[in-house]
Amino acid sequence: MTSDHPPIAARGAIEALRAGVPNRAAIRLLGERDGALVNSFLESLGRCTEGLSRGRPSEGNLVWGGFGAGKSHLLGYMRELALERNFVVSLVPVSKETPMFDPARLFAAAIRTAEVPGANDDVMTVALSRLKPQTEPYDRLERWATDEARAGSLSTEFAALLWLIPHLGPEDHGRIARFFGGGKLNATVVKSWLREHGAAKLFDIKPTREAERTRQRLRFAPRLLSSVGLAGWCILLDEVELIGRYSPLQRGRSYAELARWLGRDETDGLPGITTVAAFTDDFVAAMFDQKRDEEVIPQALEQRGLAPQAIVAKRCMEELRRMRGVRLAPPDESALRAAQSRIADLYYDAYQWRPSGLAIGERLVGKSMRQYIKSWFTEWDIERLYGERSTIEVEPIPTDYTPSTELQQTAPATGADEE
Repeated sequence: MTSDHPPIAARGAIEALRAGVPNRAAIRLLGERDGALVNSFLESLGRCTEGLSRGRPSEGNLVWGGFGAGKSHLLGYMRELALERNFVVSLVPVSKETPMFDPARLFAAAIRTAEVPGANDDVMTVALSRLKPQTEPYDRLERWATDEARAGSLSTEFAALLWLIPHLGPEDHGRIARFFGGGKLNATVVKSWLREHGAAKLFDIKPTREAERTRQRLRFAPRLLSSVGLAGWCILLDEVELIGRYSPLQRGRSYAELARWLGRDETDGLPGITTVAAFTDDFVAAMFDQKRDEEVIPQALEQRGLAPQAIVAKRCMEELRRMRGVRLAPPDESALRAAQSRIADLYYDAYQWRPSGLAIGERLVGKSMRQYIKSWFTEWDIERLYGERSTIEVEPIPTDYTPSTELQQTAPATGADEE
């Protein structure tokens, strides 16, 4: 029996699994074995949608696992589940280009990688194309933006642009979509549009600091997505343990930022966004027991005059210390045999060659699913190409928490800026 994948698709799935970054075909093939985990994630999606209607942030989820334990596979599976439930989904690995301490770059990455169910275009372009003036969802969004602007918690630009949308053409709609997604739109342009349509006195457009505008965009985006019938925004943060290689000050800012994304910042939440953050399971021991972040970080932030961030960062570290969330345990024999059978079928689809004498291989404490899969592929490749059987030796790869100057410096800005 085969999994009946076309050869090209099967080979693509194999190479993705071999590299440890499973694509959609591989994710669908292996599935997810933990029903309780799936139910917990689906409940968090429901809380996210409900929280937006109440203006309350929803708590996100944490995933813990060793190198190769299947964190990326699990995030990919969560992406599939969220898309099926009409969520916009962004998979964002923490990296030099997307440092955890920089909310503007995180937002830009989330916009850039955002997938919209049933659409193949930029998320903000899709949202504006579906936004229908003179409907209750549109009016509700406009009222919210106006009320927030009057309260001083949202720039008047958002309310003004919503008012302008029915009066402008497709080209200008594109400029507005880019602004909502993080691009620049000169205030003089907005003011000229308002003058042209007799609304110059309706909106008092004032300068807004870019850091504050990023936070406003994060609050505005889920409201916009909801107004066009989408259930919410699911952010999947991978390789978050890289914050362990930042300087103490940047780690502190990262903890504070992570608390906000995970719905643990009571003063600056993000209703309509649910976040999953994946860490290696040795992070707590390395950062809290060895580097003593719980003592060092609050002091580093307070010395820079960042007392509010110190409070939030401490709250985040307390949450991480408890290691709540999903722990990916090494697979048992039953799971290994089921996975190997499905992967052997995939291998046959790719090469029209079936491995003989399937064996799981040496069982070692802490050996990850990625290591098993990679050893299977290597053994089968050698047998298929050379007619020989071999034994694959596996060595664990420790997480590197050495401070990195490269990771502590943000990459040059790129993107759709507009003057």
